[in-house]
Formats: sequence, C-alpha cells, structure tokens
Amino acid sequence: MFQSAFKYRYPVLHWSRNRQVVNYARTLNTLSLQLDYYMSSQFAGIASAMTNQLYEKNGIDLKFLPICPVGHEMNSVRNNANGEGSSEVSIGSVEQNIFIPMLYKNPNLRVKSVAAMFRKTPLCLTSLKPSSDDQISQNNLEYIVGAHEDTVHLINRILSSGIDGDTKKQVCVKAIPRSKKNTLLTTGEVHAIQTYLTTEVPTLQRIVSSGGIENKVLEGLNGAKLGYSQVLFAPEEDLECNFKREIIQSFLDATFKGWEVAIGDKESAAKSVEEVRAILGLNDENNDHWDSSFSYKVESVGLCNNFVKETFQGDRYGVINPSRWNEATEWLLGEEKNVGKKNIENFGLDATIWQPSH
Repeated sequence: MFQSAFKYRYPVLHWSRNRQVVNYARTLNTLSLQLDYYMSSQFAGIASAMTNQLYEKNGIDLKFLPICPVGHEMNSVRNNANGEGSSEVSIGSVEQNIFIPMLYKNPNLRVKSVAAMFRKTPLCLTSLKPSSDDQISQNNLEYIVGAHEDTVHLINRILSSGIDGDTKKQVCVKAIPRSKKNTLLTTGEVHAIQTYLTTEVPTLQRIVSSGGIENKVLEGLNGAKLGYSQVLFAPEEDLECNFKREIIQSFLDATFKGWEVAIGDKESAAKSVEEVRAILGLNDENNDHWDSSFSYKVESVGLCNNFVKETFQGDRYGVINPSRWNEATEWLLGEEKNVGKKNIENFGLDATIWQPSH
C-alpha cells in the first residue's frame, strides 16, 4: 500500500548501471508528483528517467503522492501545494478533457498546464464484435457504455447523437469500477467500455479471439475535440516563482529525456516500468487492465511512444501548441463558456515554460 507520500531517492553515493560511481552530494529540490493512473507504460518516460537517475542529475528529489480517486488529481495537487507549498514543488498529470471543465468550474484550484506527454488522447470505446449468442440482446434498444466516473458526462455528450448513426438505440453511460472494466465487457454486462488504445485494448486483444473487438477512437467522434493527454500541470504560485519555475523546467527536461530513452529502447523502458512499480509498492486494485506477459508490456510502451512522438516540436518532446489547446478548450467547454463570459484563450495554460529553444 502507498504511505502518505513515497520518496523515490537514490543514495548520495551509488553505483550507476554502467558501474561507475555517481556523486549526487549536492542538495536536491523536492518535487511531488501526482499521477492520474498507476505506474504503467503511460509513464514509461518517467520510469526511464528514474532508473537512469535523470531527476537526480537535474537536482530533483522525486516524491510520489498517493494514487487518488479518478478526477481528484487537480485537488490533490492543490492540497499538497497548500500544505507543502513553501518547501516543495507540485506537479500532476491528467487529460485535457478532465482538466479544462474542472478548472473552469473551480478556478480556486489555481493550476496551469505546462507540457503534455501525449499529443492526443488514446481514449476510445471498445466493444465485442456482435455474435448470435451475445448475453446482451442485439435487439435491445438500450446500449450500455461503462466509463470512469469522471468521464461519464463527456462520453454522454459525445454519444448524444447515437451510436453508429443509430438514433433509435438509447445510449446509457454509467460509471463502473475502472479495475473491472475488461471483465464487465467480456462477461456481457455492458456493450462497450471506455479504454485506452495503449492499455486495455492490447490486453483485450489477448483474451478475446482474434478480431473479436471493435474500437471507436473518441477524438473526432461526432465532432469531439479532446486535446492533449497526460497533461502535466502545476500550481500557479509555483509558476510565478522563478526558483520553482526552474525546478519545473528541470523536471520536464528529465521527463522528456526519459521518453527519448523509452522511444530508443522500448524493451529497456518496459523493464524500467516494472522496476519502478516494484519500488513504489504499487497497489493495482487487482485490476484487469494489464496482461502479465513481458511482450504485452513492451507492446504497450511502444504504443505510448507513438503518442509521445507526436508532441515533438523543434528540439524537444512534450510541447503544447496553444492553437490546438485553445481549439480543444473551445469544444470541451461548449455552452459553458458563454455563461461565465471568461476569456478562454490559453485558459489553464502556461505556454511559455516548455517551448523549443529554436
């Protein structure tokens, strides 16, 4: 189980993987990180940065906040900043499609996005291909979709005009435990589930007969513009303090150098994920998202790498393009933006902290 916070720390003097002594005697600055999911292939860049001591080399003592309920990542970062604000930097990860509506409704969170690990979301709807012995009748006019509680509203909106052009079939999106999604689908309790192309989908491909699943990517479905995924965000006050701003930039530098390592060697990155998961004492809810084979882990890292590659601009990965960000923000807020009459240009975004150097 996670303790209140887990510090990932190498000794001041230790042996690196190339068997040479590395000295990190200088003072390290503490940075608390809130992941929006368990340590997995989605964070292979972070894992690779950890096992290659890139954070320490950049002067960072990386600490992990406990896994929080879905949709609570921004609150967790805000609470940590309020409690430890003077002594450490806080960063979280979340999808833009969660970040924007939540920040708009609760501006007191006072956070801004600074970079993104994925240029677009791997979110999709996965269903079993129809067969004559479906446990849920194909003639049933209700189409049940299982989703995380923080995306029920979003998926309801995307599917408001129906599934596959069938306006007669009533779509019912309901919150289900994220730890049992695959099982609920394969046992016929729902028609479709919210999945990631990088995670649950390759698992389902291994447990369902070949060609037995169908995936509908949510980006672009019925006009949806969901923007970036695995967005990294920080408290506004940390971004306004020059010293902490430099720490955030050092964290981003190490993180995306970690992704360079993962992109260059997905097998090694998969091993790094395994190593870091063991170090963190990961409690994975006994979830059914992951296949246990190493080949699955390598495939999953490779799929994540493809999403990271799309963020490359100039001389670095992870860059957020303000125009793309604003376009997604416009769609995500929908009619809400007309209620508050706020200026939504670069809303929730610090577009200057992580940009190409040329």
